[in-house]
Amino acid sequence: MDRTTIRTRRLMTLATAAVMAFGVGACSSDKNDSAEESGHSGPVKMEFWGWAGYEKIVDQWNAAHPDAKVTFKKIPSGPKGGYTQISNAITAGKGPCLAQIEYQNLPSMLVKNSVMDITKYASDGMDKYVPSAVSSSSVGGKIYGVPVDVGPMVLYYRKDLFAKYDITKPPATWAAYKADAEKVNAADSSVKFGTVLADAGSLASFTLQTGQSWYSAKGDSWTVSIDNSGTRKVASYWQDLKDQGLVAKHGSAWDPQFNKASEAGKVLTFVAPAWAAGGLKSDLKGEAGKWRVAPMPTWKAGDGTSASGGGSATSVMTGCKTPREAVQFADFLSSDPQAVKTGIEGGLYPASKAGQDDPSLTGGDPYFGGQKVGDVYKTSAAQVPSTWTNGPTFQQVDTDFTGALAKGTLPQAVTKVQASTVTAIKKLGLSVTNG
Repeated sequence: MDRTTIRTRRLMTLATAAVMAFGVGACSSDKNDSAEESGHSGPVKMEFWGWAGYEKIVDQWNAAHPDAKVTFKKIPSGPKGGYTQISNAITAGKGPCLAQIEYQNLPSMLVKNSVMDITKYASDGMDKYVPSAVSSSSVGGKIYGVPVDVGPMVLYYRKDLFAKYDITKPPATWAAYKADAEKVNAADSSVKFGTVLADAGSLASFTLQTGQSWYSAKGDSWTVSIDNSGTRKVASYWQDLKDQGLVAKHGSAWDPQFNKASEAGKVLTFVAPAWAAGGLKSDLKGEAGKWRVAPMPTWKAGDGTSASGGGSATSVMTGCKTPREAVQFADFLSSDPQAVKTGIEGGLYPASKAGQDDPSLTGGDPYFGGQKVGDVYKTSAAQVPSTWTNGPTFQQVDTDFTGALAKGTLPQAVTKVQASTVTAIKKLGLSVTNG
């Protein structure tokens, strides 16, 4: 898995429940209806664009469906030019029938009239997927993609270093997390219990756990609420840990700085999605058997509420002449047992409920000392709130947050991005207010 894909996954997953702007719905309906009513007879050929390693799954589909051939075209990840490439191709009348779309980018693609409403074809099969993924693939009660994968958040921790610093169990609450961080700091200030929250994607995931959302929409008007009580709570908590020197400055899996600190025994934990296990296994092979996985700490003891980071859907694009067959392929990619297994082998954690029970996920994992980490992932995925609403300017939020954080504190960055996001949505010609 390349670093571009990892960066893309880190950004965030956002369970979508918004009512989209009226103008967007009206704009997309005529084209969608004409495509759906056109019908198709004879062999079907469809193009599928994306950046994940879907080649083997496409081959599996083609072998089983000779009259509905799919050709996969690998493009740059969405934020690295993929979405622009898709939109430009659709405008030119040369777009793909299907495309990989990250959950958080569905609203912006809908604003561009790039994705098709597939409720008519997909609604009966949505119960196969975890609720948060279904919500993430929907806007205003309509389905715009078949969910593929999710990123349930967990706490990765070093069992050997826990023993060294006399920490008997992983922290179940954020209060316990801070107490453990203080304990480690008192023993050796050069060692950090965890890693700092440093990007918009992480802040979104931690806010999701509080049950708050950054957006809401009613009719044709958006409300931006990035600077809400949940986000402020999260920002203040992590800024406090940073100010006290209790957390490391550098990220998590796949981060060279984190890897160096881990190899030196200087960091004990990090909070990240299930797919981050792949980074540990690829970059820190020598630490096999030392790492374990625990539930994400919660704000209230016994609460169990988790969060998610990353994930995408397979969407049918505007102009596709065979939407029924396109949805059939998308459903195959996400729920066929062999296809799901292939995806798991490629590093995806499935949105499919049945897929989460695949033997490759339910058995003991040697890297984690034989722990059945799939059980932790599955429990987390089932406890992700479906309260989040995606907004139409995700890339702007990520860029602005990074810039603001470079010049100030987390709480200050939250306030600045609240204002810049309202401005950005106004520039799209949409009605928007401060929440």
